[in-house]
Amino acid sequence: MLYSTITIIMLFLVTVFLIARLFALKKEVKKISKQLQMYNNRYTNKKINITLLDKDIENLGLEINKLMDLYVTENRKRVHFEHEQQQAIANMSHDLRTPLTSIIGYLQLAEDEDVSDDEKKEWLLIAKNRAKRLEILLKDFFELSVIESADHHLKSERINIKNVAIDVLMSFYDRFNEKNMKPVVHMPEYDVIIISDNSAVTRVIENLVSNAITHSEGNIVISLEEKDAIASLVIKNEAQTLTEQDVNQMFDRFYMADQSRLGNNTGLGLSIAKSFMEKMNGKITGQLNDEQLSIICEWKVGEKYRN
Repeated sequence: MLYSTITIIMLFLVTVFLIARLFALKKEVKKISKQLQMYNNRYTNKKINITLLDKDIENLGLEINKLMDLYVTENRKRVHFEHEQQQAIANMSHDLRTPLTSIIGYLQLAEDEDVSDDEKKEWLLIAKNRAKRLEILLKDFFELSVIESADHHLKSERINIKNVAIDVLMSFYDRFNEKNMKPVVHMPEYDVIIISDNSAVTRVIENLVSNAITHSEGNIVISLEEKDAIASLVIKNEAQTLTEQDVNQMFDRFYMADQSRLGNNTGLGLSIAKSFMEKMNGKITGQLNDEQLSIICEWKVGEKYRN
């Protein structure tokens, strides 16, 4: 009899405990639900309070907070991407409209019956040059869109970057002469081998050298070294008018420190170089010291990048 009574009392206490526990858990879940509603309705940016009674419910709150952090991060990326796209479209529209308007204007001048043959030739030549600039812009924009496509894969091959850099510099011989420049080249005696895409590496170096020639009045310094399993290519040129803000934004699409947008520069060369470097799992950065701009490209020696 006594045993049965004790058993009944124990069962009653266990039942009361379980009911109390159930109500406590329900209260905790209700609390989390209310906090989520407040967050989702944008009444607060506060995350879930994880100081809860039950350890499992507390872990649930912790995972929900991680999900919130992920949502905030992805949302910021989305907003940044949308802003970047809008800016790219606006700049693209500007850069298309400017040469098109100019071409039409000079063609109309050339059609005027009162102009001389020499003037007509001059107007047509200017229109032709503007058309070439437009062709370069469209080509660069298309190339950038292809590079950034997820379906665009680069090759994986053994490259002597020292030889590639020398070949690129030789191809710019005429442009160096046109500006009376004598590039200062520092190359190691040994070969520097990376595993990457030869065309992509060549394009990066071409864009950086072209950019340096276009924007520098002084000599250009090109150096290559391998240290701690990192191949570093540095292209340095005078940049008396550049600011830190320019350097921070120089790899953005269409960004040009010279807002007049003259010449054949499309403002996409450095963006293309950056996209290629990212695709190769490399790194490209800019530094401004004593009115000297240095653009540094880094590859891990012998490491295969991931497509």
